[in-house]
Amino acid sequence: MKKPLIGIVGKYQTKQENDYWHRHGEVDEIRYLVTINGGVSIMLLPSEHTLEFNTNDLGDDKVLTNEELEDLYCQLDLVDGIILQGGDYSCQYEVELAKRAIELDMPVLGICAGFNNILRALGGNTFEDKSAGHSHYDLDYRHPIEIMKDSKLFKIIGKENYMVNSFHTMIATREMVEPYCKVCAVSEDGYVEALELEDKSFVLGVKWHPEQMREDLETTNIFTTFLKMCK
Repeated sequence: MKKPLIGIVGKYQTKQENDYWHRHGEVDEIRYLVTINGGVSIMLLPSEHTLEFNTNDLGDDKVLTNEELEDLYCQLDLVDGIILQGGDYSCQYEVELAKRAIELDMPVLGICAGFNNILRALGGNTFEDKSAGHSHYDLDYRHPIEIMKDSKLFKIIGKENYMVNSFHTMIATREMVEPYCKVCAVSEDGYVEALELEDKSFVLGVKWHPEQMREDLETTNIFTTFLKMCK
């Protein structure tokens, strides 16, 4: 049986001092989870006629040309589903890929900044948590979230309460998310930890990093369900 081909959307990486090259990359833990759960990965790249990209996660006001959009979309013809990665920066090409994939009812999994870009693709946005209450750069840190029992995520995770990591600075309230999609998990302080679209085959955005919780059965369930919907 043919394995699903997953497009991991490349993330812009800022040019380092004394480095001659501009770079886009992918988190290898994500590729690994796709691979061990029965998929094959390729990286999707921007089509803009530039080497300069947005360097924050507050949103990107760039407008892509029709040619750039067409060239970007043609990559979706190659894959069965896409994963939007986390990271410190978000660019408009990520939002445009999410928007087009959702229009095509292609399975989409968004992680951290990928959550933000799914929400932006739907017309919403996030804001910066200046208190750093959700920014814990610690692999051992976990905090509880509540998963809504009427959600697709609950069927995947199999429990109402789940402990997750927290590496993000951009957050969203329920009021910011609910006009665009279903809130399917919240943190103790009420901020949205996961969103989904009920009328699509698979569109899920999570604020935590399941690729850093690879030992969890729940992480395996997220990826196997995503890959199953990509077949």
